[in-house]
Amino acid sequence: MAQAGFNEKVKLNVKDNFDQSCRMYNLFEEKHHFFASLAMKLAESINLKPNSIVLDIGCGNGISAQILNKYFSCRVLGVDLSEKMIESGKLLCDSPDIRLLVGDGEKLADIAGDQVFDYVLYNASIFIFPDVEQTIREAAGCLGTGGKIAFSFYPFLEGYAGEDLLAEAFIRLGEPVPRFRVITDYDKACRALSLHCERVIHHRWVRPLDIEFLQDFFSIPAQSASLFPGRGYEVRRELVCRLFLTLSDLSDKASIVWRMAEGTKAA
Repeated sequence: MAQAGFNEKVKLNVKDNFDQSCRMYNLFEEKHHFFASLAMKLAESINLKPNSIVLDIGCGNGISAQILNKYFSCRVLGVDLSEKMIESGKLLCDSPDIRLLVGDGEKLADIAGDQVFDYVLYNASIFIFPDVEQTIREAAGCLGTGGKIAFSFYPFLEGYAGEDLLAEAFIRLGEPVPRFRVITDYDKACRALSLHCERVIHHRWVRPLDIEFLQDFFSIPAQSASLFPGRGYEVRRELVCRLFLTLSDLSDKASIVWRMAEGTKAA
């Protein structure tokens, strides 16, 4: 019961953070077109088939759904905890093949009903689930035979020798490395995937270290809260700018790596 209560508290905090972040997510996407690119990269990496039926978990403001519909002619059901993000997404997504709903990604059976999907995707959202085994279990239950579950993960700032440069940035700034940069780490998410899927495959999207991009991304309220918990937003935003400036000397020796994993539903 204690764990269940903790998980619900985490989800409430996630919902509130993303409700507060809707406007800045939209501005960030207008400037960088990043989540559209990430959705395309995930789809291409897993060889997503055109005309598929997709369940998009943690769909935010519907950018992933738009890309899947526009370039792959997919029918998409998007689910997100944040009412504000869903409201924004409904204004952006005008295709009748896209449906966005407020809902809990750990309770997919309540949302999907009898509908069967070809893919369940988590585009930069799996790491905020407190019970990743539960959401993957529910996702597998929504898939048809041969269906796939896939996710893209939180950015890893990788140095020349593979070191964690985000941790290095905190050391340089003189601030403690946050205990919970993510709620669920990559290895745990992959273990959950392997419980319900076979042939788990990993992918990487490697981009140059871009200080301005990182400052903009982590200045979004929901993102800055994970780096500097317990501090007011304006303080977090100022710290974010300083944090990534500490890595300026490494711009030509480091990368932003977006890890991805996919698994085919076990027979």
